[in-house]
Amino acid sequence: MGLLSKDIRSLDDLLIQGLGELLYTERRIAKTLAALAGKVSDPALRRDLEDGLAASNGNIVQIEEVCRRRDCRPHVAESPAIDGIFISAEELAGEIDDDHVLDIAIAGAVQAAAAYTAARYAGLIASLAGVGRTDCCRLLQAGLAHHQRVADMLRLLAEKRLNPRALGCGVRGQLPVAIAS
Repeated sequence: MGLLSKDIRSLDDLLIQGLGELLYTERRIAKTLAALAGKVSDPALRRDLEDGLAASNGNIVQIEEVCRRRDCRPHVAESPAIDGIFISAEELAGEIDDDHVLDIAIAGAVQAAAAYTAARYAGLIASLAGVGRTDCCRLLQAGLAHHQRVADMLRLLAEKRLNPRALGCGVRGQLPVAIAS
């Protein structure tokens, strides 16, 4: 993007830029999930991060196929939004001394990334539908559904397992005596 010129002049230009940003986002997620999986203590969260890594790699293939079908080579544009989510999480993780609390922070960061990425998918799918590229929409639907599921799944995992563990209680809603007093 130029400082003195406007590089996006059409919906097609915007779609190409959006595909490039989505490609960057999925690659960033895959790279980050691989690193985060080694930092968590909860086996269910680790498994979910590893599953997410595999899904992101599949999403990258789908985005590349959309680019091939549209005969475009998007500039892989950095995404300050996804970078900000993960930079913030890395800084926060560096200040957390408890493994269970770290699990919650990591789950929250991945949940935020999933929600943001789902919104990017939804916008691109709507634009592609608007230009009659339903074949490309179908390819991106799996990525949208994946990120929506991840956000929901991590919320439930935090509510039912991670938060109670960090509070030091085995049953949801029962606070340790020191906290309840």
